[in-house]
Amino acid sequence: MYAFQDFLRDLLRIARSHNYTVERLRGGTVPQIDFGHKKLHARHFEKLFPEILADGADVGALIENVAPGRPCSHRPMREIVNQLKQESPGVYTEAIGDQ
Repeated sequence: MYAFQDFLRDLLRIARSHNYTVERLRGGTVPQIDFGHKKLHARHFEKLFPEILADGADVGALIENVAPGRPCSHRPMREIVNQLKQESPGVYTEAIGDQ
């Protein structure tokens, strides 16, 4: 089963490989990705998971639902999610399990 913690680990790893800054906020416990002008943090990612991994997911719309006003994060997140799915085909099916 592909759990949220697996998703978060992979997101942060891929974001670093794309040279985005990965920081921690709120006393160092909540990781976030800085996309240059706007940031998304682990609580946003938790709300996006697992739907953002679905084939045909509208990444921009999903982000706007959980973190409005961050349009500059849409394209980088789409690229990160696409890379994650290329590296791990079937990850959405693993994430939703037998639901």
